[in-house]
Parts: sequence; structure tokens; C-alpha cells
Amino acid sequence: MSFIFKTPQKTYDIGNAKIGGQPGENPTFLIASIFWLGQKMVTDANKGIFDQKAAEDVINTIQTQSDITGVKFALDIVGTTETAFEKYIDFIPSHTDAPLMLDAMSPKTRMAAANLAKKMGLTDRCIYNSIYKGVTDAELANLKESGIKMSIVLADDPKDTTLDGKMNVLVEALAMAERAGITKPLVDTAVPAFEPDMGSSVRAIPIMKEKYGHPVGLGSGNLVTTMGWVKSSFEKEFRKGTVCSTNTIMQMAGANWLMTGPIEQAQWVFPAVAITDTYLASIGADLGTRPTDESHPIYKAFM
Repeated sequence: MSFIFKTPQKTYDIGNAKIGGQPGENPTFLIASIFWLGQKMVTDANKGIFDQKAAEDVINTIQTQSDITGVKFALDIVGTTETAFEKYIDFIPSHTDAPLMLDAMSPKTRMAAANLAKKMGLTDRCIYNSIYKGVTDAELANLKESGIKMSIVLADDPKDTTLDGKMNVLVEALAMAERAGITKPLVDTAVPAFEPDMGSSVRAIPIMKEKYGHPVGLGSGNLVTTMGWVKSSFEKEFRKGTVCSTNTIMQMAGANWLMTGPIEQAQWVFPAVAITDTYLASIGADLGTRPTDESHPIYKAFM
């Protein structure tokens, strides 16, 4: 990566965070999952029953890491039903000002979550996950009606996972996002798992940034959770290094945002990301790029 893009780079605001820009301008925006299926504090995923004290503790921990490092974040709310989303969305805003990602496998549940966000006056804080080839016109219309302006836009063609396949399908996905009223697209290069062909998703990061100027990232948590070789070869306490390196590699490829996986990883992911952001800001300074805000990790490290 050349560490500066010729195409003007867009920066999108959500809450107190800025996402995008040239390398070194803004810290990498992290999206951490909460209430994910199998998380110990969730006792009934369909009914949205969870240990509120445990949820408050992990939210406080990630907020502390953000305050120390200057790395901003959103919470990826993983819900399986409308009932669960209603309880989760009611709980989280009273414990953090962080943006909220609405995340569900079912289109019906995603649509219900968007409607809930509108009803609760939270659309300005929400990120939709996601718009991709195959999303119906009904879902796009529902999303537009909700008023949510930021969404993950997935460059995913299951029949063609090459770089060319990703570039081709992204044209369609961005057009769909525009129809849904999305003015702040976060392009996702769609890395599915830790597999030999994952490199095309990493290569796509700087190429898509150069072509479109939108913030680009991916779900690094998808990689971490599918590293079978790591899980079978190394003790659990030593795997944290692979989690950190998976994220920092993407930063050095130009990623503006990352879905890092479970919120419990914040204590080691945030310092690693902050240090990498500090290097990027120092590199950017050599090229005339300056951080947009004094809360950037480089100021935390040296001032």
C-alpha cells in the first residue's frame, strides 16, 4: 500500500466517530459483537433473556479501552428474533453512547430491527447489516423508510469469490444501497473464513478504496473463529496474538473499519489496533496527512 490514495477519501460520521479518510487521519473503527449466539451471558436467544450485570461489565470494559486508546467502536447487536432485538436495543443505549449495528441472519428480523430503531428514535446511531446481492426490494424499501443512513455494503458473490467477482458485484450492491436511502456506505470486502483464497478480500481493500473513496473493511472476526489450525495447535492463552495480527494486517492493507468478533476480545484487540493506528499516523505525517482529531491514538501515545 502506498499509504495515500489518489481518489478523495470520504469520511462518514456516526455518533462521536469518524469512519474513513486517508491512512492516519482517523483511527480504525471497530465493531464488536454482543448477544451473539452461544455467548454465556445470553440464556435465551429467542426471548432476549440475558445477564444484565455481565452485559454492563463487558460494555464498560470496551468503553474503557476506547477511552484509553482513542479507538472508537460500535456494538454489533446480534439478534435472532424481534422480541430479542427489542430487549437488546432497549438495554444498550442506556449503558453507552456508542453506535449500534443491527445484525440478523433473517431479513424479516433485520427489517423488524430497523423499524424498532425508528420507533425508538435511534436511527442516527444505527448501522444496518447488511445490503448484498439478493436483498429484496421490500427490505430495501423498509430500510429507506426507517431513515437509517449507514449500512454495510457487501461485495459478495458466492459464485465468484475472486477480486474481479467482488468488484463486479459491488457495483450492484452500491446501487441497491442508494435505492435504500443509504448515504454512508461501509464497503465490506466479504472475507468468509480462514481459507487459502482469503487473500482476494485483503487485496480488495486498497483497490476498492482507490476506486470509490468509501470506507472499506471486513469481518476479521470471521477469520478468527475459523482458524482450526490455530485452535488445534496452540493453547488458548497464546491465540490472542493471532486475533491481534488478523486485525492489524487489515489495517496495514488500508481498512477503515473492522468487525472484530466477540466483545470479550476488546482488552487485547484495542491496544493492538491503537498501536497500528499510531504507526499509520506517523507514516501519514511523512506524506502530509494529519489526524482529524486530538483523540487519535498517536496523541494518546505521545502527548
